[in-house]
Formats: sequence, C-alpha cells, structure tokens
Amino acid sequence: MRVLIPVLLMSTLVLSGCGGWSDSRANPKNWFGRSTSEVIVATDPGAGQDVEYNPLIENTERSALIRKNKTTIQKSGLLRRRDKVVAYEGTLVDQITDLNVEPTPTGAIVRVTGLPSREGAFDVRLLRENEDGPVDGVMTYTLNAYQPIQTRRGSERTRSVRAGDFLSNDELARTTTIRVQGARNVRTTQR
Repeated sequence: MRVLIPVLLMSTLVLSGCGGWSDSRANPKNWFGRSTSEVIVATDPGAGQDVEYNPLIENTERSALIRKNKTTIQKSGLLRRRDKVVAYEGTLVDQITDLNVEPTPTGAIVRVTGLPSREGAFDVRLLRENEDGPVDGVMTYTLNAYQPIQTRRGSERTRSVRAGDFLSNDELARTTTIRVQGARNVRTTQR
C-alpha cells in the first residue's frame, strides 16, 4: 500500500502534463487547421469592374487542364486492339463546402466535399493543377464532375459529392497550403 499511493500520484501528475499535446503543433493531427472559404469574383480587364463567373463560357486555362487529365478506357473482348485514351471533360463543381487533411503513416489524405448546382453529378474527381507537386508551398486542386443539366435542383444533402487524393510525406514536406477551387469559391487550409 505504501508504494501504490505514490505511484498513482506520480502517474496522475505525468498524465496531466500531457494535456497540451492535442493542441501542440508537433501533433500531426494539427498540421492543417480548419479550412477557410473565399468567393471567386472574375474581373473583366477592359471594364475594370467585377463580373460574375459564367460556367457556360469556355475558359482557356480550364480546357488546358482537361487535356492534361486523360483516362484510359480498355476495350473488352477477344479481338481488342489498343487502349482508347479519352480526355476527362468534367466541369467544376459549384461550391466547395468542406476540406479536410487526414494524416496517415505514409502521408496524408486530402478529402473534399462539394455541392454541385443540380442533382445527379457523377464521376467526381479531385484533380491536381500542378502535377509536379506544390508550387511555392501551395498545392492546388480543382473539384470536377460530370453534371447533368436537366435534373432538378434538390436539397443540399442529395447534391453533396466527395472526392479525395493522397499526398506522400515528400509532398507534404514541401506543402504549406492546400487550395481547392470550385466554380464559385476556393477553400484553403494551411499548416
């Protein structure tokens, strides 16, 4: 009994000293904080005034990104010839509602939730803008999906879509900010 009470007192003191670990910057779960959202407002250089973004007008930078992201489709059958390469033509999701970075032993998973303008979005992809890794510490993504035009608007719950990407420890070491762009807003999270 003499040894048990001092051991219990010492263990409570040691454990109470560890309470700051959850808020520490050394804790990997705190590397990327809460994400913040910014509204995208495109400006017309000739007029000098703010103009809303119109997703029906083709953006030349966006079409270059579509050309970079290609998907390989294999024909099945006995006499199949070559693999067919098709460009992914998904469009930007209307809003980015959530951005989380979840650490793993070999890197981190970037998980994004978006809100298309209508129900029925499919083949959702989180595409990297910069293929070679972060540029000046910023890793930039776009959230894209095939979005039908003639479906009903529906509630936010029925329109919500999710996608993710994996960042290795090497990429994380060079990354200070993760930025995900939608059609109407940009969500960022920083270390």
